[in-house]
Amino acid sequence: MGAWREILVFADGSEDGLARMRMAWDLAQKHDARLEALVLRPPADLNVVTEGAVEALRAIPGDQGQRVHVHRIDTGEDDAQAIAAREARLSDIVIFGKPETLDNSPLDTEIFAGALLGGGRPCLMLPRWISPRAFGRRPLVAWRGDEEAARALHWSLPFLREAEEVRICLANPRSEREGEDEAGMARLASYVRRHGVNVGEPIIRESWEDSQRMILSELEGFNADMLVMGAFGTPRLVQELFGGVTTALVREARVPVLLAH
Repeated sequence: MGAWREILVFADGSEDGLARMRMAWDLAQKHDARLEALVLRPPADLNVVTEGAVEALRAIPGDQGQRVHVHRIDTGEDDAQAIAAREARLSDIVIFGKPETLDNSPLDTEIFAGALLGGGRPCLMLPRWISPRAFGRRPLVAWRGDEEAARALHWSLPFLREAEEVRICLANPRSEREGEDEAGMARLASYVRRHGVNVGEPIIRESWEDSQRMILSELEGFNADMLVMGAFGTPRLVQELFGGVTTALVREARVPVLLAH
């Protein structure tokens, strides 16, 4: 997998929105990529507020602004998800902020669900930091023998190759059929190493605890600054999102999360 060439970030004029834009711009420069910054304006928003956000975002790249396109799209009552999915499909990676709430379908949750479920691209969810921070030196890969986790792992390789150390964790393994036995995990680690990633022996944890509790514990124990994981399940409602483990980790992780569905 090559470097990204087109990066999409959903941003706004808030402190965390501007920080997210700066981190996306840093990533774009690192990969010699074009950055598309999108401001969605819900119907109740005031035009002057959104225009101010657009101007603030345009000022971030300075004299290199030719490699950045900042624009606004006005959303209707029900089309934020469709817009997020449509725009995501023409990008190599999508960046957005952590939803402040995962119910009542606020705009940030609509972006989250639309880009991840309908975009077909890797999605990087950033915490609502009010200033840019470095991340990706110590990623934790939360593995599961399913296609969503495989996509997340594959799409995260540009990060993993540059990391100081990577850890793979499997919580409450199932069986050899899913490749979640010791031999399957050893083969997974070997595959990752062949891509130039510094990864140790996979951690397999079994406990009466929920899987998300074990992953969160591993994040802390490894001092991870990034989480890579698949988004499992198909929600009946946007509010349900992707099921217990994914929703819990999205809510509670305090580091950037790279997700794939």
